[in-house]
Amino acid sequence: MYNLTVVDLSSYNTLRISAKASNLIEINTADDINKLPPENVFFLGSGANILFTKDFPGTIAKIKLSGIKVLKETNTDVLIEVAAGENWHDFVTWAVDHNLSGIENMALIPGTVGAAAIGNIAAYGGNQEDIFASLQATNIKTQKNQEFSKTDMQFGYRNSFLRQHPDYLVTSVTYRLSKTAHLNTSYHATRHASLLSTLNQINTPPFTIRHVFDAVVKIRSEKLPDPKLVGTAGSFFKNPVVSKEKFHQLKQQIPDLLAYPTEKLSYIDPEEQSEYVKVSIGRALDELGWRGKRIGNVGTFPQHALVIVTYPGATGQEVYQFAEMMRANVKKNFDINLEYEVVII
Repeated sequence: MYNLTVVDLSSYNTLRISAKASNLIEINTADDINKLPPENVFFLGSGANILFTKDFPGTIAKIKLSGIKVLKETNTDVLIEVAAGENWHDFVTWAVDHNLSGIENMALIPGTVGAAAIGNIAAYGGNQEDIFASLQATNIKTQKNQEFSKTDMQFGYRNSFLRQHPDYLVTSVTYRLSKTAHLNTSYHATRHASLLSTLNQINTPPFTIRHVFDAVVKIRSEKLPDPKLVGTAGSFFKNPVVSKEKFHQLKQQIPDLLAYPTEKLSYIDPEEQSEYVKVSIGRALDELGWRGKRIGNVGTFPQHALVIVTYPGATGQEVYQFAEMMRANVKKNFDINLEYEVVII
């Protein structure tokens, strides 16, 4: 652990935004958690889903807890505890290397395991909550450790109980993976390669866990920027949920607009789930000319309008203003209120 007075956060967030914090503490062990102040602390993993629009006048806790441990193994599945600071893609790679299924569709998502659970990530038909077993966290105000079950986490679309209660520092997440391959190749998009078609391009049936992993990596590499090379936070907005009636209205403006079922949205009454769909807002942004657009030091990725990218010199306020322009444009043309997927400070 180390302390710094007045820390430049530009190398701690994937948008590469320069901002200052009063202090930074690395959390490498459970003992380091006890040294955190009880107030004004922000937990930071890889900084892949955050926008700093201003300085943070408190302590940044950089989560670097590491380790992957098999807790229990049966003939059918394996229970694995993963430290919160582990890189998510490295964990996916570890699972695929061990021929364990359930996580291969979520390859190459930037961020840490702890952040993946808090943000309830999902991609290409794979959902973090589907393999989630439990989570360990420490309340830094009380210094008490607590286990969270799947029910306790109250998972929603890119949301969870812990996203709404930032006093908890996630220390580890336990996942249940299958020894039998349960492949999901249903992902489809109109303007980007679909999972099954990509699989057929690079391999021949019968497909394996490794094949799905490779196909997802190929798709993501082609349509999304590499955070190591480009300032980005990935998808900047959540795909909006609209009524089926609203979706049909939008289809009149955008005939190839795609929608997805809402069974993972806990805030919608189960009896009403069938009346709503989740709309692919990237396609709507394409229609409005946002793909590849640049204003000053901020723009969108040429292959994906939902992904905001930064250029040298970009400030957090510039990014926020650019995003607000996108939101206003979508509201004006489609009467949809976009919600941020990134956390804005």
